Amino acid sequence: MTSQSTDVLMMDTRKSKKSCRATLILGFVAGAMTIATITLAVVYGLEVNKTKTCDDKGTVVTTEAPTKTTTKGVTTTTVAKETTVADTQAEICESQACVTAASRILNAMNRDVDPCNDFYEFACGTWNMDHIIPDDQSSISTFNTLRDDVSKVLKTVLEKPSDEDRDSIKKAKEFYASCMNTSVIDTLGVDPVKALITEMGGWPVIGDAFDSSSFDFEDTLGKFRSVYGTHGIMSSWVSADDKDSSVNIFQMDQPSLGMPDRDYYLNEDTRDKTEPGYRQFMINFMTMIAGSSADVAKIENVTTKIIDFETELAKAMAPDSERRDTFAIYNRLTLTELSTNVSGDIDWVQYMNKVLEVTDGPLTATADEEVVVYDPEYLSNVSSIINMDWELVQNYLVWRVLKDRVSYMSADLRETRAPYTEAVSGTTSEEARWLTCSDTAEGYFEMPVGSLFVEEAFPEKNKAVTEQLVENIRVAFKGFLPANDWMDDQTKSAAEVKADQVTPIIAYPDYIVDTSDPKMDNDYDMIITPNEYFKSIQELVVWGNKNSFGKLREPIDFTEWITGPAIVNAFYSPSRNQIVFPAGILQPPFYDAGQPNSMNYGGIGMVIGHEITHGFDDSGSQYDGYGNLNNWWTDSSKENFNKKTQCMIDQYSSMTWAVADNRNLNGELTLGENIADNGGIREAYTAYKTWQSQNPQGDLRLPGLGNFTQDQLFFLGYGQVWCGTYKEAYAIRLLTTDPHSPGEFRVNVPSMNFPEFGEAYSCQQGKDGMYPNPKDTCRVW
Repeated sequence: MTSQSTDVLMMDTRKSKKSCRATLILGFVAGAMTIATITLAVVYGLEVNKTKTCDDKGTVVTTEAPTKTTTKGVTTTTVAKETTVADTQAEICESQACVTAASRILNAMNRDVDPCNDFYEFACGTWNMDHIIPDDQSSISTFNTLRDDVSKVLKTVLEKPSDEDRDSIKKAKEFYASCMNTSVIDTLGVDPVKALITEMGGWPVIGDAFDSSSFDFEDTLGKFRSVYGTHGIMSSWVSADDKDSSVNIFQMDQPSLGMPDRDYYLNEDTRDKTEPGYRQFMINFMTMIAGSSADVAKIENVTTKIIDFETELAKAMAPDSERRDTFAIYNRLTLTELSTNVSGDIDWVQYMNKVLEVTDGPLTATADEEVVVYDPEYLSNVSSIINMDWELVQNYLVWRVLKDRVSYMSADLRETRAPYTEAVSGTTSEEARWLTCSDTAEGYFEMPVGSLFVEEAFPEKNKAVTEQLVENIRVAFKGFLPANDWMDDQTKSAAEVKADQVTPIIAYPDYIVDTSDPKMDNDYDMIITPNEYFKSIQELVVWGNKNSFGKLREPIDFTEWITGPAIVNAFYSPSRNQIVFPAGILQPPFYDAGQPNSMNYGGIGMVIGHEITHGFDDSGSQYDGYGNLNNWWTDSSKENFNKKTQCMIDQYSSMTWAVADNRNLNGELTLGENIADNGGIREAYTAYKTWQSQNPQGDLRLPGLGNFTQDQLFFLGYGQVWCGTYKEAYAIRLLTTDPHSPGEFRVNVPSMNFPEFGEAYSCQQGKDGMYPNPKDTCRVW
């Protein structure tokens, strides 16, 4: 984990977005629930569960303690441990919010499944069966459904005319409108693309003239990074220095590739399934751009050369699973040292200055400039891989820029990628245009679009609730430390200090809803060309790189948000020691005023605990409370920590995912997220038990769920945020590239590792699959 990125709760499966990322008004499932369904939920709650109703004054109700029975091999799901005092004092709530929440919860469950055998199927089985993956999507999940709901709000607000919009909001709406104007985009066809190709120096594969003798590698590579935004051949950016988080520094690393990951080139099975679609995408696209003058034989030859070239790059790259030790890969060097000790064939001063030409001034670098390099071994191999084949380099860099921008082109050009998207994601059609455009507008105009979302659909009270939950769960994490016998007192003390220094960033920054504050308009001071969508993308890329590279040597602004508010995700930044919860995620099923606190702690509480724990996973634990790469561990505590993490690596690696052709999970790649999942659920549960003890009046009970204890509802709330199904091609991609385990393992494995789950559902330890003996479980925090 390097400082250019942050840990996220969930990888964004959306297409056509600038970077990796519900609506309260619509509700999570309100559109899908009929009046009849809601009525049935009430009837179920009042009759089947044999409860007394509560009046508006909160009269105490009673419930029967359910039992676990099996008939003809099928175990009923009304299982519970003996009800607690807090449980018996709870009310059955009949408000509209409670009935809607009950409907959402009940309609997701498969109550024919024994939760002690497969809790994920119990919590999500019916949801997964009822939600069919559309042709235009690679998966469907509660996350994606919530994102769709947010996008519906964004569509509404972006299409709403207003004479009072601030300048930055006007730009966002103009950009959205140009994206939606497909008739203009299709009429322009290949012309904007060819104009960009000419600007980039031509594309030899389509017949453009190319003079190898005048080709300047450093200038070309630098320009393609800063002006056109590609990370092909190598990656560079400006971000906080891992060892001095107060200042921005220039950083370099191995590149991205045309296919999702190096394993798509090096794993024979994955390559065989994907490379033909990737190759056909290139051939289709290049042929269409070349038009009537297309030399098909030449195009096919260049396609082969590009794939072979990327394969060599992949061989020189280290897998992500081996790059989690930031101490091991961090190298701070001067540009002179980079040339002397790493790669003398490349003029690094020239390269960096070409990158910086995009900045105001522009900024310049000398041979004494210090940079951070994360993979010097890779950079040392670049020259030999290229082997001065400059025409190939030009063909490849232009391809990488255009491949990443196909989403912004005309329909016939977008169609050329169909073989590839089906191979890597299983999708066979495009998503709705409004969905693409609202997501893309949010991606480039995070704060203006975020301000529209907040004003339209975000209750202010959710912000205050989350702030309190963060503090409760922080206390729970700190409460674990005294009992951690594998840590010595010195390390425990340092961990407590870091936990206290974690800074929560919640919902949205205040300035985006303050019409008298000019900051948002000042931040979005770019000029975009109306009604020329593809051209606007290039203008936005230059503007973004101008700002990001312009921060070189500047102090870090710790008040700056690392994401927009209209995002259904959560983040931890190790270099800032911040946890971020945008407004988009602070709604059902994660947080719902109509559901019990037990489920809110299991939902958004788990998310909070997950992000806090990231500061103490195998990667985040390398940073201190100030965000600096700094070993605050004693040797003995670190050794014990590594033993515990190895248990988790082995546990997850032993599991196979049926959807992904029965392939094994990668316990090393997913280690950080698995540690965060397991720690997050424990912290949230502990915090909830504290809340219970402080609130003897009890928690809400919902219609149809009266036979469930609050402990059971806590785990149900946790489980149902991960409902989802996947197409095989995309499932394989996730196992290869995603640092998160698939949803079913995010539910079942932390539950198996947490004995309170087995106790809550009256499982038999050592006999039921969800309640193993202690020796078969893993725990870090």
